[in-house]
Amino acid sequence: MFATVAVVGLSGLLWFVLHDVVADELGDTTHLLLSLHGVSAYALLVAVGSLLPLHVRAGWRSGRNTITGVMATAAMAVLSVTALMLYYGGEETQAAAKWIHLAFGFALLAVFPAHAFSRMTRVIPDDEALRAKAGLVTPSAKRPLNEDKTLRDRQGDFHSTITGSNRPQ
Repeated sequence: MFATVAVVGLSGLLWFVLHDVVADELGDTTHLLLSLHGVSAYALLVAVGSLLPLHVRAGWRSGRNTITGVMATAAMAVLSVTALMLYYGGEETQAAAKWIHLAFGFALLAVFPAHAFSRMTRVIPDDEALRAKAGLVTPSAKRPLNEDKTLRDRQGDFHSTITGSNRPQ
């Protein structure tokens, strides 16, 4: 994930500098950077998509890093849409899409490390129902779920869930 974000971010930043700031027509170099940016962006979308079912859901439930997580996810969505507008949009939409894409791209280069390396947590009130809903403790005791169950108990629970009987084979 870190390598993909770095490649996407650096290739986009270098392309912007060479194409818009330096404004020299470098031909092959800018084309190579833009191609690298596009290909690595596809890889990043696959990586982000793989995070949605587990990482994002677990983070949302636990309340950890939700602000930076929502910001990073929203930035990725905006970048995806503006990239499509840059590639498929008409000339009237491309100018606006370019500047929006650049702004959100630069923002993501700041938000992603903040999200990845932040240890901020949301304080969950000491209410057992809320803590249980977040999966932090059982409703009846302030212990992590399944801490008091042995391996055989868990196997029995699994077996009864699959077969409908209470006796493991």
